[in-house]
Amino acid sequence: MSRQAIIFDMDGVIVDTEFLDFKIQKEFIAQENGGVSKDDQTDYSSLVGRSYDDLYRTMQTFIYQEHSLESLKEKFQVFNAERYQALDYQELFRSDIKAILEEAKQEGRLLAVASSSEYEHILEVLEACGIASYFDVIYSGEFVKESKPNPEIYRNTLTKLGVSPERSLAIEDSSHGIKAAKRAGIQTIAYREIRMNIDQSEADYLGENMLEIRKIITTHFNNIDK
Repeated sequence: MSRQAIIFDMDGVIVDTEFLDFKIQKEFIAQENGGVSKDDQTDYSSLVGRSYDDLYRTMQTFIYQEHSLESLKEKFQVFNAERYQALDYQELFRSDIKAILEEAKQEGRLLAVASSSEYEHILEVLEACGIASYFDVIYSGEFVKESKPNPEIYRNTLTKLGVSPERSLAIEDSSHGIKAAKRAGIQTIAYREIRMNIDQSEADYLGENMLEIRKIITTHFNNIDK
């Protein structure tokens, strides 16, 4: 029987950084717009799960003054770096994931990270959390022309793992990530997020935390092997 695989998103799943990124992006937009009015009801949820030029193009739609994509990118990267400078990833690490990783190794399942973040940043986070060695494949959105919701990041990860979509399971949080996994034919668990307006309805399962997700993984793989 062919091997099974679990593919994790990183931001918002392994580390609770998706909400932090969202807050930083909103702060930057507010700065560029000269502050936020008390009655601001703008829905910024379209920012969540985007990366690279896709993120900057979306930011442009919320900013009153005109920026070229390149100048906006340079300005935001400085702003973002300042806020991430003192960040301790251990504080944001969802450490209960270790039980999932250990069990996967015991069961002979392959493990991967498929994240829109830059490759060096993914390594930095995984090493800071002490879990980099668990993963058989670490794949970045840098390696594809279009990141999530384009399914290429997941298709390429499956190819590197040598596993079919039907024998795999993805764990995501953003609507873009869920769409990418589903379009690659992979059943998906959404790590439930209620702090932001994120549509997780396309996911096959919904987990409140890593302990619940661990139970879902076990049940899922037991069912596909029947």
